[in-house]
Amino acid sequence: MPVPQIVTVIGYFLVPAANAAAFRKNCAEMIDLRKKETGHLASAYSFGADGTAVSREDYDSAHAVIRHMEVGSHIFESTQALVEITGVEMHGPAGEIAKLRGPFA
Repeated sequence: MPVPQIVTVIGYFLVPAANAAAFRKNCAEMIDLRKKETGHLASAYSFGADGTAVSREDYDSAHAVIRHMEVGSHIFESTQALVEITGVEMHGPAGEIAKLRGPFA
């Protein structure tokens, strides 16, 4: 049985209260992209009362992550204007993570 090449991307955000509704709308649009993307296994967001938010997205490969970045770039650009990105984590096989170093530089 082949080893899964699942890649998880976790994003951490600080969301100003004035931008909370627009950010949640962007989150819903990002989740909706899954319908258009093969290899995008799951997306979820959690929101803290202190204005923090965390996203978690699972993909079947680094290629699927890169494809998501292409398909959702317009949403991500809008999101960057709304929030402060405070961190990003990537988890998965070393070979898959290596493929993402350039796009996440």
